[in-house]
Amino acid sequence: MYIIIVGGGKVGYYLTKTLLSYKHRVVVIEPQKELCEKLANQLNVTVCNGDGTTIEKLEEVDASEADVLIAVTGRDEDNLIACQLAKSNFGIRRTISRVNNPKNIEVFEKLGVDTAVSSTSIIADMIEQEVDYSGIKTLMMLKDGKITLSEIEVMEGSPVCDKSLKDINLPKESILVSVIRDEAVIIPNGLTVLQKDDYVIAVTSKENQKKLIAFFTKP
Repeated sequence: MYIIIVGGGKVGYYLTKTLLSYKHRVVVIEPQKELCEKLANQLNVTVCNGDGTTIEKLEEVDASEADVLIAVTGRDEDNLIACQLAKSNFGIRRTISRVNNPKNIEVFEKLGVDTAVSSTSIIADMIEQEVDYSGIKTLMMLKDGKITLSEIEVMEGSPVCDKSLKDINLPKESILVSVIRDEAVIIPNGLTVLQKDDYVIAVTSKENQKKLIAFFTKP
Protein backbone atom coordinates (compact mmCIF):
# COMPACT_ATOMS: atom_id res chain seq x y z
CA MET A 1 0.00 0.00 0.00
CA TYR A 2 0.95 3.62 -0.47
CA ILE A 3 0.74 5.32 2.93
CA ILE A 4 1.19 9.00 3.76
CA ILE A 5 2.20 9.87 7.31
CA VAL A 6 1.69 13.44 8.48
CA GLY A 7 4.05 14.11 11.38
CA GLY A 8 7.62 12.94 11.75
CA GLY A 9 8.08 13.05 15.52
CA LYS A 10 8.62 10.00 17.71
CA VAL A 11 5.26 8.44 16.84
CA GLY A 12 5.77 9.11 13.15
CA TYR A 13 9.32 7.76 13.26
CA TYR A 14 8.46 4.40 14.81
CA LEU A 15 5.27 4.06 12.78
CA THR A 16 7.24 4.64 9.58
CA LYS A 17 9.89 2.15 10.66
CA THR A 18 7.24 -0.50 11.33
CA LEU A 19 5.34 0.08 8.08
CA LEU A 20 8.54 -0.08 6.03
CA SER A 21 9.31 -3.48 7.57
CA TYR A 22 6.02 -4.68 6.06
CA LYS A 23 7.18 -3.47 2.66
CA HIS A 24 4.66 -0.65 2.35
CA ARG A 25 5.49 2.43 0.31
CA VAL A 26 5.66 5.28 2.84
CA VAL A 27 6.03 9.03 2.49
CA VAL A 28 6.31 11.33 5.50
CA ILE A 29 5.34 15.02 5.63
CA GLU A 30 7.09 16.94 8.42
CA PRO A 31 7.53 20.74 8.88
CA GLN A 32 10.77 20.59 10.89
CA LYS A 33 13.78 20.26 8.61
CA GLU A 34 15.99 18.49 11.16
CA LEU A 35 13.37 15.78 11.67
CA CYS A 36 13.07 15.36 7.92
CA GLU A 37 16.82 14.80 7.64
CA LYS A 38 16.76 12.30 10.52
CA LEU A 39 13.96 10.27 8.96
CA ALA A 40 15.49 10.31 5.50
CA ASN A 41 18.95 9.31 6.72
CA GLN A 42 18.01 6.72 9.32
CA LEU A 43 15.06 5.05 7.62
CA ASN A 44 15.86 5.67 3.98
CA VAL A 45 12.32 6.90 3.39
CA THR A 46 10.95 9.70 1.22
CA VAL A 47 10.30 12.76 3.39
CA CYS A 48 8.59 15.97 2.32
CA ASN A 49 9.45 19.09 4.30
CA GLY A 50 6.33 21.16 4.84
CA ASP A 51 2.83 21.45 6.27
CA GLY A 52 0.72 18.32 5.83
CA THR A 53 -2.48 20.28 6.42
CA THR A 54 -2.24 22.08 3.07
CA ILE A 55 -3.57 20.95 -0.29
CA GLU A 56 -0.33 22.00 -1.98
CA LYS A 57 1.85 19.75 0.16
CA LEU A 58 -0.52 16.78 -0.21
CA GLU A 59 -0.47 17.29 -3.98
CA GLU A 60 3.32 17.27 -3.85
CA VAL A 61 3.30 13.71 -2.46
CA ASP A 62 0.63 12.50 -4.95
CA ALA A 63 -2.02 12.08 -2.27
CA SER A 64 -4.63 11.08 -4.86
CA GLU A 65 -2.69 7.82 -5.33
CA ALA A 66 -2.49 7.00 -1.59
CA ASP A 67 -4.41 4.17 0.03
CA VAL A 68 -4.14 5.48 3.59
CA LEU A 69 -3.27 8.76 5.31
CA ILE A 70 -2.18 8.64 8.95
CA ALA A 71 -1.92 11.92 10.86
CA VAL A 72 0.21 11.70 14.02
CA THR A 73 1.25 15.27 14.83
CA GLY A 74 1.05 16.58 18.38
CA ARG A 75 -1.89 18.84 17.50
CA ASP A 76 -5.37 17.36 17.22
CA GLU A 77 -6.61 20.17 14.98
CA ASP A 78 -3.79 19.56 12.48
CA ASN A 79 -4.50 15.83 12.42
CA LEU A 80 -8.19 16.47 11.79
CA ILE A 81 -7.51 18.91 8.94
CA ALA A 82 -5.06 16.54 7.26
CA CYS A 83 -7.58 13.68 7.38
CA GLN A 84 -10.43 15.83 6.10
CA LEU A 85 -8.35 17.12 3.19
CA ALA A 86 -7.29 13.57 2.36
CA LYS A 87 -10.93 12.50 2.11
CA SER A 88 -12.54 15.52 0.49
CA ASN A 89 -9.84 16.67 -1.92
CA PHE A 90 -7.93 13.51 -2.77
CA GLY A 91 -10.39 10.68 -2.27
CA ILE A 92 -8.12 8.71 0.06
CA ARG A 93 -10.19 5.72 1.19
CA ARG A 94 -8.93 5.39 4.75
CA THR A 95 -7.77 7.99 7.24
CA ILE A 96 -6.32 7.35 10.69
CA SER A 97 -5.67 10.07 13.23
CA ARG A 98 -3.77 10.28 16.47
CA VAL A 99 -5.95 11.99 19.08
CA ASN A 100 -4.11 13.55 21.99
CA ASN A 101 -7.29 14.43 23.90
CA PRO A 102 -9.51 11.32 24.28
CA LYS A 103 -12.59 13.57 24.39
CA ASN A 104 -12.01 14.36 20.71
CA ILE A 105 -12.39 10.76 19.50
CA GLU A 106 -16.16 10.98 18.99
CA VAL A 107 -15.86 14.39 17.32
CA PHE A 108 -13.21 13.13 14.89
CA GLU A 109 -15.32 10.14 13.92
CA LYS A 110 -18.40 12.31 13.37
CA LEU A 111 -16.33 14.59 11.15
CA GLY A 112 -15.31 11.73 8.85
CA VAL A 113 -12.06 10.35 10.27
CA ASP A 114 -12.22 6.56 9.80
CA THR A 115 -10.19 5.68 12.89
CA ALA A 116 -9.29 8.01 15.76
CA VAL A 117 -6.69 6.54 18.13
CA SER A 118 -5.92 7.87 21.60
CA SER A 119 -2.95 6.39 23.43
CA THR A 120 -4.54 7.49 26.70
CA SER A 121 -7.72 5.55 25.93
CA ILE A 122 -5.76 2.51 24.74
CA ILE A 123 -3.77 2.37 27.98
CA ALA A 124 -6.93 2.83 30.05
CA ASP A 125 -8.66 0.03 28.14
CA MET A 126 -5.66 -2.26 28.62
CA ILE A 127 -5.80 -1.65 32.36
CA GLU A 128 -9.57 -2.18 32.30
CA GLN A 129 -9.13 -5.54 30.59
CA GLU A 130 -6.77 -6.72 33.32
CA VAL A 131 -9.17 -5.89 36.14
CA ASP A 132 -11.07 -8.81 37.63
CA TYR A 133 -14.58 -7.76 38.65
CA SER A 134 -15.37 -10.52 41.14
CA GLY A 135 -14.81 -13.27 38.61
CA ILE A 136 -15.45 -11.32 35.39
CA LYS A 137 -12.64 -10.51 32.97
CA THR A 138 -12.59 -8.79 29.61
CA LEU A 139 -10.95 -11.14 27.10
CA MET A 140 -11.20 -9.05 23.97
CA MET A 141 -12.63 -5.80 22.62
CA LEU A 142 -14.07 -5.73 19.10
CA LYS A 143 -15.38 -3.10 16.70
CA ASP A 144 -13.16 -0.33 18.08
CA GLY A 145 -14.06 -1.23 21.65
CA LYS A 146 -17.84 -1.13 21.15
CA ILE A 147 -18.26 -4.87 21.76
CA THR A 148 -16.63 -6.87 24.54
CA LEU A 149 -15.97 -10.58 24.97
CA SER A 150 -16.01 -11.45 28.67
CA GLU A 151 -15.23 -14.48 30.81
CA ILE A 152 -17.57 -14.85 33.77
CA GLU A 153 -17.14 -17.20 36.69
CA VAL A 154 -20.37 -18.50 38.19
CA MET A 155 -19.71 -18.32 41.92
CA GLU A 156 -21.69 -19.65 44.84
CA GLY A 157 -24.34 -17.13 45.81
CA SER A 158 -24.54 -15.66 42.31
CA PRO A 159 -28.17 -14.95 41.30
CA VAL A 160 -27.69 -17.11 38.18
CA CYS A 161 -26.24 -20.14 39.97
CA ASP A 162 -28.37 -23.31 39.57
CA LYS A 163 -30.72 -21.57 37.12
CA SER A 164 -31.47 -22.54 33.53
CA LEU A 165 -30.81 -19.95 30.83
CA LYS A 166 -34.50 -19.76 29.91
CA ASP A 167 -35.16 -18.42 33.41
CA ILE A 168 -32.41 -15.80 33.24
CA ASN A 169 -33.15 -12.39 31.77
CA LEU A 170 -29.78 -11.13 30.65
CA PRO A 171 -29.16 -7.40 30.20
CA LYS A 172 -29.96 -5.93 26.79
CA GLU A 173 -27.43 -6.64 24.00
CA SER A 174 -25.83 -9.52 25.94
CA ILE A 175 -25.44 -13.11 24.71
CA LEU A 176 -23.91 -16.17 26.38
CA VAL A 177 -21.97 -18.05 23.69
CA SER A 178 -20.43 -20.94 25.66
CA VAL A 179 -20.14 -22.52 29.08
CA ILE A 180 -16.88 -24.09 30.25
CA ARG A 181 -17.40 -26.79 32.86
CA ASP A 182 -14.29 -28.59 34.07
CA GLU A 183 -12.63 -29.55 30.75
CA ALA A 184 -15.83 -29.55 28.69
CA VAL A 185 -17.08 -26.74 26.46
CA ILE A 186 -20.88 -26.58 26.33
CA ILE A 187 -22.83 -24.74 23.65
CA PRO A 188 -25.70 -23.44 25.76
CA ASN A 189 -29.43 -23.51 25.09
CA GLY A 190 -32.47 -22.55 27.12
CA LEU A 191 -32.28 -25.75 29.19
CA THR A 192 -28.64 -25.32 30.17
CA VAL A 193 -28.31 -24.89 33.94
CA LEU A 194 -25.45 -22.75 35.18
CA GLN A 195 -23.52 -24.37 38.00
CA LYS A 196 -21.03 -23.19 40.60
CA ASP A 197 -17.49 -22.89 39.15
CA ASP A 198 -18.75 -22.78 35.55
CA TYR A 199 -17.07 -20.23 33.31
CA VAL A 200 -19.37 -18.46 30.87
CA ILE A 201 -18.15 -16.64 27.74
CA ALA A 202 -20.42 -13.69 27.01
CA VAL A 203 -20.63 -11.05 24.28
CA THR A 204 -22.07 -7.67 25.17
CA SER A 205 -21.90 -4.03 24.15
CA LYS A 206 -19.36 -1.90 25.99
CA GLU A 207 -22.19 0.19 27.44
CA ASN A 208 -23.89 -2.85 28.97
CA GLN A 209 -20.81 -4.66 30.27
CA LYS A 210 -21.15 -3.13 33.72
CA LYS A 211 -24.81 -4.14 33.79
CA LEU A 212 -23.73 -7.70 33.00
CA ILE A 213 -21.18 -7.53 35.82
CA ALA A 214 -23.85 -6.36 38.26
CA PHE A 215 -26.23 -9.04 36.99
CA PHE A 216 -23.81 -11.85 37.87
CA THR A 217 -22.39 -10.39 41.09
CA LYS A 218 -25.15 -8.48 42.84
CA PRO A 219 -26.19 -10.02 46.17
